[in-house]
Amino acid sequence: MVTQLRGDWWRTWFGPHYLDVYDDYLKERTPVEVDQIEALLRLSPGSAILDLGCGQGRHVIELAQRGYRVTGLDLSPYLLSVARERATAAGVTAEWVEADMRQAPRDRAYDLVLSLFTSFGYFEDDADNDAVLRAVVDALAPGGRMLLEILNGDRAVKQFREREWFPVGQLTVLEERTLDPRRNRLTVRRTVVRSGERETSYHSIRLYRGPEIRQRLRAAGFAEVRLLGDWDGSPLRDQSDRIIAVSQKPI
Repeated sequence: MVTQLRGDWWRTWFGPHYLDVYDDYLKERTPVEVDQIEALLRLSPGSAILDLGCGQGRHVIELAQRGYRVTGLDLSPYLLSVARERATAAGVTAEWVEADMRQAPRDRAYDLVLSLFTSFGYFEDDADNDAVLRAVVDALAPGGRMLLEILNGDRAVKQFREREWFPVGQLTVLEERTLDPRRNRLTVRRTVVRSGERETSYHSIRLYRGPEIRQRLRAAGFAEVRLLGDWDGSPLRDQSDRIIAVSQKPI
């Protein structure tokens, strides 16, 4: 049983240890992911894009390099500082906003809002997660779209494992997981082992199945919701690893 988890774990979890585990792996994926986003959405040149939960800015920087007008929003001062440094090194201009994702900027109308790599479902109260979706609707221009990429709850439940070791570069990672089917929450105690030393952290996400996330997106104010199981546009299935939801604000 995973214990010792604070409800606001997301305030402190996204620091140096997060990059230690994910950074190199994600750097390799980023250009391919942006290729997939462009192909799936057929973005117009110069579109205004908001990356909600932008972290170290990997998608923001790649999109800016391709000529889009991009804003990255995140609550982690540490990851935003990394993002700014990397944007400067890459020679690109982007706007960086330190804020809670429930308070997406309303001073402009975005053509697209991105929420990638399961950056949704952090909050214990469903009302707070729904507030994120409503904030996105408010931030979009009429006809604007949201692309939401999250774990597929159906697959996560069916393939649930309580304990798993795996390597990440020079690190060894142990994940001990608890699944609460009543609350649809997956809680993880993660131990990172490096040079014989251990560092432990906790995180928790709300799991969604396709029909529920469609209903919540529609309730938030989206007129159209398309659920996909892969970046190639194939339909969502129970065995799909992730849910890719493409939603459009009314015109």
